[in-house]
Amino acid sequence: MKLNHKYFDNLQINKVTDDIILVHQINTPSYFSCSDGLLILSKEGRNSRAIALDINIEPEYIRTINKTFGPISDYINTHGHMDHIAHVHAWEQLGTTIHAPDPEAKCLTSLYQFYLGFDWQEMNDFSLIEQFAELNKYQKCENVIPFEPGDKLKFEDLTLDTIPFTGHSKSHVGFFLPSERILHVSCLGFDQPGSGVDGFGPWYGFKQCSISKYFNDIDYAESLFLEKANFLTSSHGYIVKKSDTTPFRYMRYKLNKSQWIVDQGLKTLDSHMNNEEKVSALLKRDLFFPKMKMKGFLLDIYYFWESWIIRHHIERNESLKNNNKTI
Repeated sequence: MKLNHKYFDNLQINKVTDDIILVHQINTPSYFSCSDGLLILSKEGRNSRAIALDINIEPEYIRTINKTFGPISDYINTHGHMDHIAHVHAWEQLGTTIHAPDPEAKCLTSLYQFYLGFDWQEMNDFSLIEQFAELNKYQKCENVIPFEPGDKLKFEDLTLDTIPFTGHSKSHVGFFLPSERILHVSCLGFDQPGSGVDGFGPWYGFKQCSISKYFNDIDYAESLFLEKANFLTSSHGYIVKKSDTTPFRYMRYKLNKSQWIVDQGLKTLDSHMNNEEKVSALLKRDLFFPKMKMKGFLLDIYYFWESWIIRHHIERNESLKNNNKTI
């Protein structure tokens, strides 16, 4: 079967190596309902059945993948955000064993744990998350096997290193396949669908996110890629080949650009305002999302996300100022 850049129905299949492919759903229910992932095809002497890495696509396409390349023995999730958990139940229904990092593994088995785990309750009622879940067609899994971020996972003769990238969330991991020399950075922030096509970049719209950790994660991912990998893949971007540093330059640029946007806004505010007053004032300016054009529960969702993005940048602004004073 010729796999390279092959389309069938609403799926795009791109070959990374002869027996590992990147799966992308082209049209999705909403922006936050699906993520790209890797399918490790069966290979004699390595794995007798295929293994799915974070391919969160709609059930009908999961069945297509399973029929074409399956059976799929195991599915490994990277973290508990909605675009990585909404459709995993469909893999489980096909008999696939589901694995996810602790403690965000709970998000796959309980929507309420997703609500609590990302501190939505500080600003929103659970009913809002129920609407968000319905929009993204979320259904819970019945059983998920947790692992600790940083664990090595072994499936027959295939070894998979889980790499903590905690700037995005406290359980967020990437994958490194040593024998195949593939680094999958998941949602680290390389979200260019094609070369030169812009995206949002690193995502840090939750309380648990950290911009400083993001920079550390990017540095580590770059060194790992340059020293040990031939290919880099991600949840929302194209396949990058050895020694191409585009993803890392892009992610740093996006973080610094967003910092500049917030810093410019802060210069226009009364310096005596406290941080919450600054956040409230900047939220009215649509710095990152067109909230003034939104209505209903999505408006509340985006207010929540942008408030945390702004808070993280205000904190970093203060940290950089303090470091300069120390120096």
